[in-house]
Amino acid sequence: MMDVLYKCEDVRDHVNELCELATRASGFMGTGWQAMEKVENVDEVSKHCMEAYDSLLTAHPAFKPKIEQTVGHGLAILRSKHKFRWSTMHRFFY
Repeated sequence: MMDVLYKCEDVRDHVNELCELATRASGFMGTGWQAMEKVENVDEVSKHCMEAYDSLLTAHPAFKPKIEQTVGHGLAILRSKHKFRWSTMHRFFY
């Protein structure tokens, strides 16, 4: 159980960092003032996050609710910043 939670925490932290970088790239309050550089390879990084999500679900089916609660919800938040598709996105109203 602790191994699964540790892996979920790693993926979710990475997704949270991507979301924060996307927010900072829009500048102060979305005005563009003091904006940081955008992440150029968001498609590639989101693909790796989706693969980690799918591998967690297949490797640990007994912990599916917790994996969806952490990693799946994180992917849904990331999708609000950058549009992409993943296998179970319909569970998060996409």
